[in-house]
Amino acid sequence: MRRLLLLLVAVLLPLAHPARGAAQTADSAFLRPGDLVRLSVFRQPELSGDFPVGSDGTLQHPLLTEVRVVGVSRAAIRERLREVLSRYARDPSFVFDFLYRVTVTGEVRLPNLFNLSPETTLGQAVASAGGITEFGRLDRVHLVRDGRDVVVNLQSPDPAVAAMRIHSGDQIRVSRRANLLRDYVGPFAAIIGALAALASVAGA
Repeated sequence: MRRLLLLLVAVLLPLAHPARGAAQTADSAFLRPGDLVRLSVFRQPELSGDFPVGSDGTLQHPLLTEVRVVGVSRAAIRERLREVLSRYARDPSFVFDFLYRVTVTGEVRLPNLFNLSPETTLGQAVASAGGITEFGRLDRVHLVRDGRDVVVNLQSPDPAVAAMRIHSGDQIRVSRRANLLRDYVGPFAAIIGALAALASVAGA
């Protein structure tokens, strides 16, 4: 019984506090197809660059195609890279990083698909899209992650919200601020104008 209660708490706690749950699991996210691996090999420019992760989970690089990077830890990726690079350089010296594929849309100035560092917070991801428009609402930002749509208040003073980092495949959408004149009066006036035009045509 106690084990069942602990399991229920573990499942329900992230749902009760979605921002905290997302922040705590950020470091456990892995690469997915479409992400990039930024590799820099010392004195080996032909082996260095930004390489996409293919649909088969391996790096799209002519010499590194056997390096599978999806679903494994950074430590495992490092060892696999070292093993392959050792064929082309003795005791290779290299560094690498991930770039997650993230979509930022809605009321932002430059909606697009971005490749961002795992250290990027949700607020920084919105900033990378040029920031919000005059109609954007930072207090209602939709975060679609692993099939779940969570509304995040990026204006919250909660440090956990400010620290929320992106995951691979995140979809971030900034909501639109309601405007009485734009959303209601304008369309209503357009309808009245159209009806008046039809009436004048019918009476002609």
